[in-house]
Amino acid sequence: MTALQFPMPAYNTLIVAAGVAAVGFAAGVVGSLALLRKRPLAGDAAAHATLVGVAAAFLATGRRDLPTLLAGALVSAVAGLAALVAVRRLTRTRDDAATALVIGVSFGAGVALLSGSSARGLPGSAGLEQFLLGHTAALAARDALLLAGVSCLAVLLVAAAFKEALAVAFDEAFAAATGWPVAWIDVALVALVAVMVVVGLPAAGAVLVTALVVIPPVAARQWTDQAATMLLLAGIVGLLAALAGVAVSAAVPGLPTGPLVVLAAAALCALSFVVAPQRGWLARRMAERAVRRQWLRGLALELCLRSAEAGPGGCAPDEVERRLTGDAARGRRAVRAAWDELVRSRTVVPAPGGGGRWQLSTSGHAAALERRRRIGDWQSIIEAAPEAARESLSIDLPAPEAVLDPELLKTLRRGKG
Repeated sequence: MTALQFPMPAYNTLIVAAGVAAVGFAAGVVGSLALLRKRPLAGDAAAHATLVGVAAAFLATGRRDLPTLLAGALVSAVAGLAALVAVRRLTRTRDDAATALVIGVSFGAGVALLSGSSARGLPGSAGLEQFLLGHTAALAARDALLLAGVSCLAVLLVAAAFKEALAVAFDEAFAAATGWPVAWIDVALVALVAVMVVVGLPAAGAVLVTALVVIPPVAARQWTDQAATMLLLAGIVGLLAALAGVAVSAAVPGLPTGPLVVLAAAALCALSFVVAPQRGWLARRMAERAVRRQWLRGLALELCLRSAEAGPGGCAPDEVERRLTGDAARGRRAVRAAWDELVRSRTVVPAPGGGGRWQLSTSGHAAALERRRRIGDWQSIIEAAPEAARESLSIDLPAPEAVLDPELLKTLRRGKG
């Protein structure tokens, strides 16, 4: 007997994996719109309300086939969202408090109904608690096809109304002024979230299905500023997480699918936080170091320019290092690296007299004068119009004409003169 056992036939495993992967992809796509619209936790209330619908559908029909249970879950999810809206509007309760209220009451009622059904020994009630954490191993091929079909329909609806949904997400006032039905688009988006929460129950369970709607968009947001690209990347992250969770759950008996799917999504999200090209931790650290080197190069240029103005002897790297860091050892490596960049770019060259002293080259002298001009211009601008400079300044200064309106810059310079 091998260490890994597959509780399902290989063919059925592939069918179920395909269905759950479709759910993961659609959840990422729909969740991206919900995240952009600042509605990601609306699905949390819907998710915790689904248990009431699952239990009620079983008690009302005596059937436990997936379409029946999911239909009951959808009804209760919509009812949970309606209760959330009612609490917020009728009682003026804050959004977070209203969400917590709906989650607590609906989840408590759902667990009570499921536990009561099992405790009374109702035929077919055993196993309903698997909806808490997901139970893909119990899915039949027709169930997987149902999940895949609903997921594909949700993605098609997003694609069809992408422009309108995006306009409402980014600028609700503009969308309303354009004539689009903002309220109905909001309702449709929340309904899509509820649908994805319901079809995600077998994959992640009621407790964790919201993570399948929230985590992939958060991961995708680290990689791009384009909304369409974000939706695609979020779908891919959700798909990969679903496949990973199903694969491990099928290979290792006893491990629930839902937590594994969420853990896989969380791992991809953590990876995105670290290695994403613009917002990732590594990229931000590299950018911070580049800015620091640029700042130190500018200070070294100024010291060399002052030395040239004081006399022809040039300046020594040790003097520059001491002037920029003092007696502290911290920062000396960065100063040396900045000086090495000046040497490699031939901004500074060996002084004719030798002795380990350096002087500005022709191009270095021009760069130092340009930096001094920028600082002088910005000092004048900050004194005359600080609000105009606030959004444009960095640790080392760009040319004012590169970031300020030409007419404003002309007016400020005229006032200085």
